[in-house]
Amino acid sequence: MSAPGGLPKSRRLLRPKEFAAVMKGGRRTRDEFFTMFALTNTLAHGRIGLSVSRRASPKAVARNRIKRQARESFRAHQRGLAGIDVVVVAHAAAAAAENRALRDALQQHWQKLAQLCKKS
Repeated sequence: MSAPGGLPKSRRLLRPKEFAAVMKGGRRTRDEFFTMFALTNTLAHGRIGLSVSRRASPKAVARNRIKRQARESFRAHQRGLAGIDVVVVAHAAAAAAENRALRDALQQHWQKLAQLCKKS
């Protein structure tokens, strides 16, 4: 069960094999805050996996804030990401960025990845 408005397990990448498949065979976009990998799937909906390591920030509060922003942005844009698995890897600059900057960067990534995956 997920919290109201949250992402159920069916919308998340949970296993290391799933992460590896997307990162190895997927399309990639990158900016100062995130590197994102995307791979089309056979499902009717998109799934997200998050990788926010201590290298991005040694503080758990900052890592959790980045993950919350990414999950919420994905949830808001999931209609356009149907059939796409996405792995989000955060960079150290994301920990110092304001929430608005993170949301803007994520939105641009979602649009780029949707276009890239539709072409292939």
